[in-house]
Amino acid sequence: MADSNKKNNKVKKILVELLKIVGMLLLCALLGIYLAVGVRAGSAKRFAKKYFSYYVTNNYEEMYKLIDCKESEFINFDTYKTKCEGEKLYGSITGYTFSTPVKKGDTVTFVVSYTVGDDETERTYTITLNKQKKKVYLFFNTWKVSVNRTMIENLDIDVPTGAQVLLDGINIDKYKTNTSDDNVQDRYVINNIFTGDHTVTVNVGDSTISKTQYITPDMASISVTSEDFALKPDVQKKIYDYSVYLVNSMFEYAMDQTKNFENISVLYSGTEEAQASAKETFETVSAGVLQENGAAIKQLEIKAVEPQIIDFVYPDQVTVRVNYDYSYTAVTGTTTINGIVSEFTGEGSDYADVYFNLMDDDWKIVKVDMKCFEYKP
Repeated sequence: MADSNKKNNKVKKILVELLKIVGMLLLCALLGIYLAVGVRAGSAKRFAKKYFSYYVTNNYEEMYKLIDCKESEFINFDTYKTKCEGEKLYGSITGYTFSTPVKKGDTVTFVVSYTVGDDETERTYTITLNKQKKKVYLFFNTWKVSVNRTMIENLDIDVPTGAQVLLDGINIDKYKTNTSDDNVQDRYVINNIFTGDHTVTVNVGDSTISKTQYITPDMASISVTSEDFALKPDVQKKIYDYSVYLVNSMFEYAMDQTKNFENISVLYSGTEEAQASAKETFETVSAGVLQENGAAIKQLEIKAVEPQIIDFVYPDQVTVRVNYDYSYTAVTGTTTINGIVSEFTGEGSDYADVYFNLMDDDWKIVKVDMKCFEYKP
């Protein structure tokens, strides 16, 4: 009996020692896995490589998830995407290397050198990471990409007093800070906004002007003055005269059976889009002047013409509205019931919008919105 107990105790001791060894091995294995996975998960370079891979594939959504920023009306995915699209990388990279990290406090900076396609010129892309409070597995660091170098702390916008102002389509009334001492300009200040193209749209009375400017930390201001709303008098007169001439010619050529689209197209810009627009407008007016049922305008007088600029996208787009009165003599069309054609007169008011673009230092028509007015006995 005693021998049996001794034997059992010996077996128990052996089992205990085996369990200790297995436990130590398991603990070491878990610690090794923990350290390997944790250190890798908390690696600053791993975060930087992930962000760079999204950059070269134009994956803005995943890039945005990795940046360190506080969202606001002008700092969000849409504005970030717009910024990135303006700096888009075209082509496939053929090689890249990461520099030795430069550490400063809680930041780590990498400079990525890379080449694109067949171009052997080396390009660089700088990625700075900010250490976050959040940890991986309780102990290992997490990182986010700093956007400080692409952020403007204060964007100053000066516009004529009392104007309605939009920045990138967003009303900025609440960002107004003060009015100048001479009561000529209002100032708006936008706190934190991405660098890149930004458009200020200003409405004063019946006039609108849009001004797009590339904003950087060194040039963080946009100014729109009353002078921006006005073309030089001689330029404005030329545009007004040409707009009125176009409207008169559109009706004249549509009524003249010897004229066609080519006669009106020479008054437009030679671009494919402008020529297509000219053809469409001419055909629309012609179909109204001479209708399928035979109704037609025989005589037309355009009078009391008043052109006015209704939109000016600084510095190269202008829209002129040509307001006019008219009187006419027309004939009715025929029907299956009544084949009698009668003549009648009438008058009224209408307008046409003429769009100009500044091309090669000259203002050229690119589009006209007009149609033939309705006429009936």
